[in-house]
Amino acid sequence: MDVLSGMRAFRAVAAAGSFVGAARTLSVTTAWTSKLVLQLEEHLGVQLLARTTRRISLTDAGRLYLQRCAQILDDLDEAERSVGDLRASPRGVLRVSAPMSFGLLRLSPLLPAFHRRFPDVELDVVLNDRVVDLVEEGFDVAVRIRAQLESSSLIARRLMGGVRVACASPAYLAAHGVPRHPRELAQHACLRYSLHDAPGRWEFERRGERATVDVRGPLLINSGIAQRDAALAGIGILLTPDFMVADALQAGTLVRVLQDFHASGYSVFAVSPPVRFATAKARALIGFLQETLAQADGSLHAR
Repeated sequence: MDVLSGMRAFRAVAAAGSFVGAARTLSVTTAWTSKLVLQLEEHLGVQLLARTTRRISLTDAGRLYLQRCAQILDDLDEAERSVGDLRASPRGVLRVSAPMSFGLLRLSPLLPAFHRRFPDVELDVVLNDRVVDLVEEGFDVAVRIRAQLESSSLIARRLMGGVRVACASPAYLAAHGVPRHPRELAQHACLRYSLHDAPGRWEFERRGERATVDVRGPLLINSGIAQRDAALAGIGILLTPDFMVADALQAGTLVRVLQDFHASGYSVFAVSPPVRFATAKARALIGFLQETLAQADGSLHAR
């Protein structure tokens, strides 16, 4: 049986002095209230209420039980109010997972501003490129970079988007030449990202023309930052999300190649458990990132 419902019905009957009054308080029928109390008595194996045609009174067992169950119900109500407060006001520990490169280059510069806006939220940020299980591992929010998210029960919010660009250092291009068509990449040193679905296969498109090339090179690595640093050092050509190299392209330390061709785009998503479990702190972070990253996205593509 539903013991909690029985306890609430019993307390309401004791307070109202009748099943009719208790049913009115609980917004249920008198018959249902009577059934809940009877089931509770059968569950406990004692009579809680002495019933006559004129009045209802507590038995000795009923008085003792009422004292205990009232405390339990009050504690439960307080616990529910506390959780409701957490949903209403952003505060408490917020566990966040994000990819390493995006976390260092785009997320971490925003964290001081988030703290100033929501000082009662304590961020616990984990940066790695592993896809975490939010529920199993206790994360409130995860940032994921995908061309398209796979179907799941998670709630996803798009934060920003962009394209992948091919680029290299001026020194590398001076020494090895500038590729004019993707097929020429087969003769170049290409820096591959090992966590990509097909790190040795790069795809481009130009006005309906599709070009796929198998690339090789001296470095296969699972860090976008290390991949970028190798390109800056003149080791080879890389294909990477634009946010990774925006500053280097602006400074001229990297030069974009194959500008007539387009590689696949990407979107940055914030994912969280189903909305019924969402807390105010998670909603606050996601809204903040949507606002600030959208501004950064516009600034990036204006360069």
